[in-house]
Amino acid sequence: RQPHNGRRPFMSKAPVVPMSSPPSVEMTPPGSSAYVSPSQQDLANPSAVKTKRVKATIFADEEDNLRFVNLVVSHSLKMLFLVCSLTILITYLLFSVVFAAGNPITDDTYTYDIGDARSVAFDSFTLAGRDVGEQFQAALGMITGGAGLPSANVTEFKKMVLGGGEGEAAVLANFNHRGYDYGLSSWSDAEIDGVASAYADMATSGNQSYFFTAAADAVTLPLSETGDFTYWIYEAQNGDVFSPEGLLVMDEAETMFTSQPDWDQWCMREYEDPTDPSSSYACARSLSALNAFKASSWNQTLAQSIIDRLDAPVPGVTLMPQSILDMSDDFDAFNGREVYQLLGFCTMFGLGCDIFSLPPFSVPPSPPVFSAADVDLMKAFAHDLDADFKAVTDLWDGTGNINDNPRDVSLLAAYMKELPSQAFKVDFFFDKDFSRANPVSAYSRSITFWGAPLLPQNLISSTAGKNEDDMEKITEDSRKKYVMDGTRGLFKKMEQIADTGHSPHINAFYFMRVLMFDVFITILANDGMFAALSIAVVYLYMRYMIGSWFLANVGFLEIIMSIPTAWFFAETVFQVDYFSSLNPLCLFIVAAIGADDIFVFMDAYKQSAYKGVEINRSLQSRMSYVYRRAGTAMLITSATTCSAFLCTVASPIASTKSFGIFAALVILMDYALVMTMFCTAVVIYHDYFEHPGVNCCVQCACVCCCPCVPAVDPADRTTAKARAGQLDEEGQDRITLFYKGPFTDFVLDPVRRFASIGALMVWLGVAFYFMLQLEPTKKAEEFLAEDHPLQRAITILNEEFPVASDDRGAKMYFVWGVGDVDRSGVNQMLDDSYIGKPTFDSSFTLTAACQQKIYDYVQEIRIDANNRYDAYVKTDATGMPAVESWLDELKDWVEGGGSPLYEDCARNPQREGYTFPVEDAKVKEAIVRFAYEPTCSTEREYPGEMMFEKYSDTSRGTGLLGKSFGFDGMNLRMAAVSLESSVLDPWSEIAETKAMEQYNFMMSEAKLIDDRMAAECGPVMMTDVDQKFIMMNNQKIFRTSAVSGAMIGCAIAFVVILISTYNFFVAAFATTSILCVLISVVGAVTMAGWTLGTITAILISILAGFSVDYVVHLAHAFVSTPGDNEARVRGAFSDMGVSVMSGMLTSILASLPLFMCKIKFFASFGIFLCATIAFSWTFANLFFMGLLATFDVMKYSFGKSDVGHTKG
Repeated sequence: RQPHNGRRPFMSKAPVVPMSSPPSVEMTPPGSSAYVSPSQQDLANPSAVKTKRVKATIFADEEDNLRFVNLVVSHSLKMLFLVCSLTILITYLLFSVVFAAGNPITDDTYTYDIGDARSVAFDSFTLAGRDVGEQFQAALGMITGGAGLPSANVTEFKKMVLGGGEGEAAVLANFNHRGYDYGLSSWSDAEIDGVASAYADMATSGNQSYFFTAAADAVTLPLSETGDFTYWIYEAQNGDVFSPEGLLVMDEAETMFTSQPDWDQWCMREYEDPTDPSSSYACARSLSALNAFKASSWNQTLAQSIIDRLDAPVPGVTLMPQSILDMSDDFDAFNGREVYQLLGFCTMFGLGCDIFSLPPFSVPPSPPVFSAADVDLMKAFAHDLDADFKAVTDLWDGTGNINDNPRDVSLLAAYMKELPSQAFKVDFFFDKDFSRANPVSAYSRSITFWGAPLLPQNLISSTAGKNEDDMEKITEDSRKKYVMDGTRGLFKKMEQIADTGHSPHINAFYFMRVLMFDVFITILANDGMFAALSIAVVYLYMRYMIGSWFLANVGFLEIIMSIPTAWFFAETVFQVDYFSSLNPLCLFIVAAIGADDIFVFMDAYKQSAYKGVEINRSLQSRMSYVYRRAGTAMLITSATTCSAFLCTVASPIASTKSFGIFAALVILMDYALVMTMFCTAVVIYHDYFEHPGVNCCVQCACVCCCPCVPAVDPADRTTAKARAGQLDEEGQDRITLFYKGPFTDFVLDPVRRFASIGALMVWLGVAFYFMLQLEPTKKAEEFLAEDHPLQRAITILNEEFPVASDDRGAKMYFVWGVGDVDRSGVNQMLDDSYIGKPTFDSSFTLTAACQQKIYDYVQEIRIDANNRYDAYVKTDATGMPAVESWLDELKDWVEGGGSPLYEDCARNPQREGYTFPVEDAKVKEAIVRFAYEPTCSTEREYPGEMMFEKYSDTSRGTGLLGKSFGFDGMNLRMAAVSLESSVLDPWSEIAETKAMEQYNFMMSEAKLIDDRMAAECGPVMMTDVDQKFIMMNNQKIFRTSAVSGAMIGCAIAFVVILISTYNFFVAAFATTSILCVLISVVGAVTMAGWTLGTITAILISILAGFSVDYVVHLAHAFVSTPGDNEARVRGAFSDMGVSVMSGMLTSILASLPLFMCKIKFFASFGIFLCATIAFSWTFANLFFMGLLATFDVMKYSFGKSDVGHTKG
């Protein structure tokens, strides 16, 4: 062959060694005692190559062959069987251990920095609430003796409580639970007598207390509770969802159920007497704007009169001075609207009636702005508006025809939305831009309520003897059957209305709990198909590149088995109990990296046939060369990748740590299995399948121990041919030849090399600019693809509606009596269920002074004279700020009723001798009596839940309990007041910046509370039970650790490459290439419109782990090749070019199916993987190798120059 371009070829043809014909070898069955391994038969050549002897070591024999390789070559079938059996056994043991207790994936409730102030407050409150609840149940069991009643005899009751008899020292052991101290030892005799009397009274007096609510009497009427709901979201295509055409579509959607003849057997019922199942009932009205637009009667004259009076000054009332108007941002004038905004709560609920005697309307010593006569006139004006609003809205029942002039209804609703005492009637239905100035809504929503428990005849099977979960499933399946019933066509009609082509005026989206499970299963099945396709692409491309079904099958098995093997070691050896929900992503990671390792090993094997006689003197010497070259290259990349993933151990979030550790173990196990299982398979392939005559179906079938075909004749094996000089470099695959020839020539040519580097630098400048533009996300991150109907509906709900009175906001708790959680012994990685022990403030006592301070604070919030809470606290069903305090109900109970908040509730007469605030000496006794009273909360019909049940909130997001009324059966251990956020809700995650604004306000509120009442109540703690502020901090951690984690990964890569190459400049160039990949990927996704949310931050943090392989492979090959720069570049591309190319194509092809996933994380992961791999390959081949071709860096090596180079 002529030298290319006049240059000396990189490697001349191997010399031909004369060799006699191989002797005839009798083929002996493998089971025979005379059987000789096919690999050993290679040594039967009488003209053996002269071998240089070396000193034998523990790893290599005197011929420098690795002892492990000798073992594999001699017993390849047994070794493969052994390794496969071992991995299968490990998998079986793993499943026996981790799946024994159910779902092995750690619940993500405690996925946060346990040292952060937000998580400390969260755990302190929720753990304290859990313990108080447990102690209450324990105390109740001891007091009542199980199902019985407390002793009516005070003396006997005291003996039981104190655990001692008359004349004995009082002991508390009987009344302690898990070491919990009820604090009875510090009680005075009067306090003990009072509590004992309270329990004794409840044992003898029929006072409607908890102890006299028999289970048989606690009847839940059929369909009286909310069992499910159908939630419709509407989006206008022409600007106004309440156009006549839009209202027709809404009516079509909402009446499809309510117009069914048997709807009264499925709807949520409102009974006239909630305790009598035979009383009359009506189906609960849908929560819908259609009730107004289809009012049974519409009085336009009255509606216009209301609007006119709101826009005009109140007749006879003094005009407000301009100086007062200038002090308020809310008032441009002082017309009827402003008067009603101030007095609406007074005339409707009797609250805030003294508003005009407070600043700025009255600032002594100056006279008040308004006289008593003015105030009376304004109150009369407000009373008249109350009556007129009621006259209009009482007819909003949805039973009439659609209003011919919907704009008239919208205009009145726009005025009502700006009146705090009327807004709760309309704010749910209109979008955030709807106002008097813009009485047009582009979005609307409605809810239709389904009842529970179902009527027996409508159940698909009996619930008798079933547990609660089984009963719920039967109920849901029955309701689902009704909706899906083809004869009614309900589901089909829902799908038709939700189709984007159904109406040119509005789009409609729906939720229904019994249908959502099927929707998510469909989404998961769809994405699972694409994920499986991604893995299948890896397998098929691996088969194409390797050229053997047998090796492809073993290689794929090795990749898959690295997951359970790593999991087994993590669980049993390292005792890592925390298994993150991110860990399954390692399947895609190891598929890409594992395929890359297989290509490196297989390419080393194929290329070894062209490395001369000395390498191919026997299969042992050839495989030792392959093992050293591929093993060293893979060890360096595996160590670098593992180290990059292990950087996550520095994260304070346990799930991130778990993912990093698990990913590192998976990479390590993959390396070990390639060097054992796949290495053994290559020997078997050499002996049995490498000959082209072997049928591919036979190869595919022979994955395990016993080959189905006879061994290839020794003379036809590649090792024998190489030893005989019968293989020519021209026989190498085309990709290898392309890399050795044209591609290397391109990189070595100065003009083209510098043009390539220059183009990459221009791109890098652009990418760097866009990387600097990456900013934290400012909206809720999407779970599904943006165009998915379900995600579109969620986005509309999150972004287009204000938090209305009928929405549930996340509750922010201000807590007294709780100390910081004790984190002693907490290690989430080793025990994922223990996060600490609650502590209590032993000095906390609900004194009379404390009661009054808390009560006054709550009333101040409700009045909100300075509009301090408008942007932070939602309004409730009364139109006032949504604040909840059980002290309101304590006061009403003590005073025997009369509060506007509980006007329809009768109070228990057994409260003698108490006044509010309850005096210190009687507060313990009063709390005991109060705890067992039925609540009069307006959210439920009397008699309602008991107080100890009512003021316990279970988070919709975490399932954890937040207790405002911390009664443990004997003592009030903790108390809390809650505010319902107008921005945060229990389900969705919002941007860090928005959450931080809410957090700062709530913390300032906590400081305000401490300033006012710390002396009376002790220090206050602010938290929530929906982890809104914890998620905010998590976003910050992900954001700040993303780039720092990538930088640490680059630093580790530099150290590993430096150690493995002994050359500072090679390590520096390689690390620079990795940094260029990081900048390119981040810049590219920023150009695509990505923001720095949780998903992006997680992906950036693992970027270094993905981007190191190609540059490390080429760096190792470069320093391992002898010769000058040109020879080293050509040798690196010759040895590793095809492996790097194959790994790149495998990863990119595997990422493409993920683009089509509907779950946003998987789609983002696919895009990120594709971009990372593409940029890694580009910078490794053109930038990194271009720099090495330009600078003579090897003269600066500080160790041996030919690292890893195998001589002869």
